[in-house]
Amino acid sequence: MEKNTANLAKTTRPSLSGILPRERLFLRLDEGKESSITWISGPPGSGKTTLATNYIDERGLDCLWYQVDAGESDVATFFYYMGQAVQARSDKQRALPILAPEYRGDLAAFSHTWFRELFSRLKTPFVVVFDNYQDAPAQSKFHEALRNGLAEIPQGEGSVVIISRSDPPPALARFRASGAMTFVGWDELRLTREESDEIVSKRQPDLDEETRTQLYEKTEGWAAGLVLMLEQARGTSLADVPVTATPQIIFDYLAGEFLDNLDATTRTVLLRTALLPQISAAAAADLSGEADAGKLLNELCKNHYLVSRLPTADEPLYQHHPLLREFLMRRAQEELSTSERKELRTRAAVLLEKQGNVENTAALLIESRDWDGLVRFIREKAETMLAQGRGETLEQWLEELPEERLNGEPWMLYWLGICRLPLSPRESARLCERAFELFKSAAEPDPEGLFQACSGAMDGLLHDLDDLSPLDRWIEEMYALLEEHDGFPSTDIESNCTRVIYISM
Repeated sequence: MEKNTANLAKTTRPSLSGILPRERLFLRLDEGKESSITWISGPPGSGKTTLATNYIDERGLDCLWYQVDAGESDVATFFYYMGQAVQARSDKQRALPILAPEYRGDLAAFSHTWFRELFSRLKTPFVVVFDNYQDAPAQSKFHEALRNGLAEIPQGEGSVVIISRSDPPPALARFRASGAMTFVGWDELRLTREESDEIVSKRQPDLDEETRTQLYEKTEGWAAGLVLMLEQARGTSLADVPVTATPQIIFDYLAGEFLDNLDATTRTVLLRTALLPQISAAAAADLSGEADAGKLLNELCKNHYLVSRLPTADEPLYQHHPLLREFLMRRAQEELSTSERKELRTRAAVLLEKQGNVENTAALLIESRDWDGLVRFIREKAETMLAQGRGETLEQWLEELPEERLNGEPWMLYWLGICRLPLSPRESARLCERAFELFKSAAEPDPEGLFQACSGAMDGLLHDLDDLSPLDRWIEEMYALLEEHDGFPSTDIESNCTRVIYISM
C-alpha cells in the first residue's frame, strides 16, 4: 500500500536536540509577535531553521510548519498540502477548500478567505512558519496568495515566520517598508564569540583557547562552518582552511574533508541518499545497499552533522541540510558513472512514488529522461492531480515530454487538453480531438479514452461559446460510441458524458 509521506515531509517541523538556546534572538522573535510577521534571512547554514525550531520549543507555541519548494510554481500545491496539514489536526472539521479552477480567476478573494479560515483553526498563540522561502519560483502566484494571507493574521493571536536565504520579494516588501515586519538578518544571526565558545564546549570541551580563537576568526559566526571545522580540528591543523573565501567555498572544502575522512559505508550512504529530499531508513538501505543505513543517519543526526530528523508518525524521516545535500549531489556527479547515476535516479523515483511524493518522482523521471516512466506516472496520477486543483503542475509535467512523444500518446494529449480547459477552451477542444483520432485509429481502441476525449472536445467547445456548430459532429460521435460499445465504460464516465450531452442539447 502506498504511503504518502510527502504531506508529512512538507508540513513537519524538524526535530533537533542539543541545540544552543539563543535568548538574544528569541527576544527579537518576541518582537515579531507584536508585528505579526517576522522575516529571518541569512546565508545557508547560518542557523535560521534551527533558531525558529528552538524558539517554538522554548516558547511552547502552537506551530504549523510548511516547507516551501519549487512545487509552489503551482500555487494550488500550497493550498492542497497546507490544507492536508490542517485537516490532520482534526478530522471533525470540514476540509479547507482546494484552489479549484473556478477560484483561480479571483485568487485575492480566495486567499483572503482561505487564510482567515486557517488562522481561526489554530490555538492561540500560534506561529505559522514558511521555511526555505527562497525556493518558491519568482513568477509564482504563491507570493500574491501569501501577501493576501498575511493581511488576515489576527492581531495579538499569532504570527507568521518566514525563513529565507534572501530578502522579501517585491510582493511582500511593503510589509517591511511599513514596519509591519520584523527583520532578522545575517548580522544578527552570526554567532557571537560567546555562543561559538559554548558550542565548542559542548562538542569538544578540551580544545585550547588558541584553537577556539582560530575557529571563531575563520568561521566569522557561521554555524555550519563551525560544525565542520570542529571535525577538521580533531587532531589536524586548521591552517589549510581558506580564510578569504566565500562561505560556499569554505563549506565545500570542509565538507570534502569531512566526507573523505568518513568510513566507506557512511560515505556511500550519504552520496547515494542525496537524491531524496527526505529519507526513511528503508529507503536509505535500498539506495545504498547498506542494511544499517538508517542507524548511520540517526548517528549523524544525533551528532548534529547537518542531518536532521522529521518525527513523522509511522517512521522517522531524515533530511540532509540543503548545503550538505547540494554538495553531495555535486560529488555524486563527479564520482559515480553515468550508468550508476541513471540507475540511482530510477530507483529513487520508485521509492518516492511509493512514498506518495509526486513532485519529486516526476522531477527525477524528467531528469532521467525516462519518458516511458513519466507517461505511465502521468496516466496514473492525472485524475488525482486535477481533483486536488493542481492542473498547472500536471501541465508542466506534460510539457516536458518530447513533442513527438506527446503527439503520439492519446492520453497525454487528452490530459493536456483538460489542463488547458479553464484558460484556453478552444485549444483544449483541439487537443481532445487529436486524442480522439489517435484512440480511434489504434489497433485496439480504448473505450474509456474514446468517451473521455469525446466529452473533453465537447467541454472545450461549450466553454468557448464562439462557434458551437462543431458540437453536432461530437454529439453524433457520442451516440455512435454508445451503440458500438453498448453503453458507457463506467458510471463516472456516464455522468460526465451525460452532463455535456445535456448542455449541448
